[in-house]
Amino acid sequence: MPRPELTVIVDRAGRAALPKEIRHDGAPIDAQDVDALARVGSGAVLIDVDLRDIDQVRLIKDHLPKADDGRIRIVAVERGSHRCEIQANGLGASDLLKRPWGMDDLRKCLQRHGNRRSEQRSIESEIAREPGGASILSAAIELDRLFTALTSNGGLDFTCVEQAGDQIVGAVAEVGLAQWLDTVRRYHKSTFQHCLVVTGILTTFGHKTGMRNQDVLTLTVGGLLHDIGKAQVPTEILDKPGKLTEEEFAEIKKHPVIGYDYLRKQNLIGAETLAAVRHHHEYLDGSGYPDGLAAQQIGDLTRIMTICDVYGALVERRSYKEPQPPEVAIEILTSMARRGKVEHDLVRALAHAMAG
Repeated sequence: MPRPELTVIVDRAGRAALPKEIRHDGAPIDAQDVDALARVGSGAVLIDVDLRDIDQVRLIKDHLPKADDGRIRIVAVERGSHRCEIQANGLGASDLLKRPWGMDDLRKCLQRHGNRRSEQRSIESEIAREPGGASILSAAIELDRLFTALTSNGGLDFTCVEQAGDQIVGAVAEVGLAQWLDTVRRYHKSTFQHCLVVTGILTTFGHKTGMRNQDVLTLTVGGLLHDIGKAQVPTEILDKPGKLTEEEFAEIKKHPVIGYDYLRKQNLIGAETLAAVRHHHEYLDGSGYPDGLAAQQIGDLTRIMTICDVYGALVERRSYKEPQPPEVAIEILTSMARRGKVEHDLVRALAHAMAG
């Protein structure tokens, strides 16, 4: 049996499909009952509604109390539907229940969540004791919120992003980039690891080149935001161990515009940072994407973010590749500069920053 404090939110189809064994305090909440949604407590919540009904999803999201890190929020989804999974994540899903589901599936889901939360608390405690660990925890939480906000078309809490950026700036200055990156690599993988690695590199670039504190923070926040558009790229493409097909790479290439469009609508992000989010895959010779910009069309912040993004990708460990040594990563960037893709002076400045 599920825990007695489980709250179930359903529409008509979801109500009809509920297993008969479910018994809890009160009847299931109708997804249209905004007063009942607002009164939902802090116990486990199961949402079983038509996630293709955008108005209904928005109604639930707007009135259901915000899910904190400890809350169990299970959302039922159609098997194999990436769109439904995106909507579920937008509702703050801590776990997904694949339809058709039964009581055993629900029990396993609740147990899995409990085990995962226990493991997560242990990992978080361990990270907090590592060099720069508190800043990494803060940044990872903000990245998760950013990805969720984008997939659900929710609002951006830019103050929290800046606070996470401040922590990173202080931590990298205190413990050094090498130790900070070591901690990131031990506890994060894939897209989150890349975002955090690039952010740390940008922060160090700003410190080592003598930028003002506010400019360093701008670089750091830009690093946290630069790949936010990947929230809408299927994880099976992002984490694919082999070479991407043309169709898969076309999906990847959408992420700068997705991130830019979302951030622009928030009216909170400066024009230079917005441009860097959209154009960090542009090259000086016009061979980049999404807009094929060249030379003077590419601003300074974007140029810096581009070389730090490339460097970060090269020194990361992925399931399909070993990390390149820093000196090899710089050699590759130097070769790119010779071919007119990136700026020589910035590559030299990055080499100095990474050597210090």
